[in-house]
Amino acid sequence: MIIRHIEPNDYRALCELWQAAQLTFDIGDAEEDFAWALQHYGQHYFVMEEESRIIGSVLAAFDGRRGWIYHLAVHPEFQRRGLGRQLMEHAEASLSHMGCLKINLLIEPHNLGVKQFYMRLGYTPANNQFMEKIIHSQ
Repeated sequence: MIIRHIEPNDYRALCELWQAAQLTFDIGDAEEDFAWALQHYGQHYFVMEEESRIIGSVLAAFDGRRGWIYHLAVHPEFQRRGLGRQLMEHAEASLSHMGCLKINLLIEPHNLGVKQFYMRLGYTPANNQFMEKIIHSQ
């Protein structure tokens, strides 16, 4: 298995992975939006491959103060083998190399079963209230 940077032509395989892993698609996940984000922030976007098949992903971003983790996914056929941990460690190292001191992530309500996974990696629950405002709809 290898971990490499995401490339623009990975989009369709990533969508299939994210659907299999039951990740929610949201604004910004459309192909053209993803391509823009990849061009501007893709230095922290990674996939894991086995025999040229994408079986995992993690998107990380750094705003100069904090890092963020998005779309950590391992295909269900490959879960519980430490691959998610490897992807997270890869993303964390990439962010750390940029000077990132703190990494945040959000867990969607339907996916709270992954909370223990993140806690084993050293993440702790925060008492923040998530809010959003959609400023551009497609």
